[in-house]
Amino acid sequence: MTTRYLMLEARRAYRNKRFLIFTLAMPVVLFLIYVQMYGKGHINGVSVQAYLMVSMAAFGSMSAAMSAGSRIALERQSGWNRQLRLTPLKPLSYLLAKAAVAMMVGVPAVVFVYGAGALVAHVRLGAGEWAVSAVGLWLALIPFAVLGILIGYVASPDSAQAIYPATFMVLSLFGGIFIPVEAMPKLMANLAQLLPSYWLGIIGRSPLGLAGFEWKAVPVLLAWTVVLTLIVVRRYRVDTARA
Repeated sequence: MTTRYLMLEARRAYRNKRFLIFTLAMPVVLFLIYVQMYGKGHINGVSVQAYLMVSMAAFGSMSAAMSAGSRIALERQSGWNRQLRLTPLKPLSYLLAKAAVAMMVGVPAVVFVYGAGALVAHVRLGAGEWAVSAVGLWLALIPFAVLGILIGYVASPDSAQAIYPATFMVLSLFGGIFIPVEAMPKLMANLAQLLPSYWLGIIGRSPLGLAGFEWKAVPVLLAWTVVLTLIVVRRYRVDTARA
């Protein structure tokens, strides 16, 4: 049941052409524009092209992973989640399936932006650097997948359409995705390090020239994941009690 449900959710996500275009086309276009504007030099030992590539891949994959949770708001409104409770699907399996789908739909953004980096912007990395950067970026999406699920449980379908883009735009702006932390005032730079989006970018860039892996990213992302998961479980129980 869990596997079939996971595949059903994945097909639903990939059939949403507007969702795919927004999470794939926009990051690629922004990346190519930024490369033309700022594509020379280095930031902390990383070429500007590679730096921007990781940033836009982070933006696209983060947006996709979070937005995947929007179906929860629709399912709550339509009563679909109540129907699922009559099936053998366990609550934990339901939430894990939602998180797994969010992680799956985050993959194409990384692939497309990295592909544009290699083929159009001529980013040159070793095979290991490409792999470690892409996989690290993907794994760091976990707290964003959980955050997307949480928004789906606290927002109505109408409000979710505004909350999702507002949330990942704020995380991108203040987390060093759109604006390098090095260009921020000191206070903003310090606050950025509290956000998971900052560490999402750091993990993606770590293999590309930074001074080794930033292990501080692990406890920060783990803390966000644990706290958000606890809130999601609580909201799920409240929602179940109301049904």
